[in-house]
Amino acid sequence: MNFRKSEPKDVNRILEIIEMAKEELKKMKLNQWQNGYPNRNSIESDIKKGISYVLETQIDGKNKVVATIALSPEKETPYSKIDGKWLTCGDYVVIHRIAVDKNVKNQGIATRLLEFSQDVCLKNNIFSLRADTHENNEPMRRILEKQNFKYCGVIFLDREPDIGAKRIAFEKILQKKPVINDIRKKYENKKI
Repeated sequence: MNFRKSEPKDVNRILEIIEMAKEELKKMKLNQWQNGYPNRNSIESDIKKGISYVLETQIDGKNKVVATIALSPEKETPYSKIDGKWLTCGDYVVIHRIAVDKNVKNQGIATRLLEFSQDVCLKNNIFSLRADTHENNEPMRRILEKQNFKYCGVIFLDREPDIGAKRIAFEKILQKKPVINDIRKKYENKKI
């Protein structure tokens, strides 16, 4: 599997995957992503900002994009008005527009996306990863909880077409992975 930044050539494939996710949400009777968002403009904007990523894998000997995610380091107004409390108050990255091709569902792809997302944060010295979802989006809630995201409260969206829509918010505090030199320093001064 290859996790990489999205390119303009990926827009149509990302939109296909987003449409699959919209259909799944509709089947669950959720109004999330049912009002024309995300759309081509939002995906193209993500790519221009450098916050859109795709996960591709080999299928029949060819690389194929099977999942998409946006990772935004921008401070977001709804996140500053949480009905609840965040775990941290410093820099953070927000997960947006995460979707997996329905043909590869239940193969751990969403989990891999979240793991890669954590790596992106750590490479940029950001130790907080946040996300929000519809309160009845059980699959997304399960994935976040499985990845040790903690429920923090409720936010209300401030963008069209979902102004005022209620979303439940989660955060995960990331730990810098120790490298051998860090371990060596830790034990350097200890007497044995």
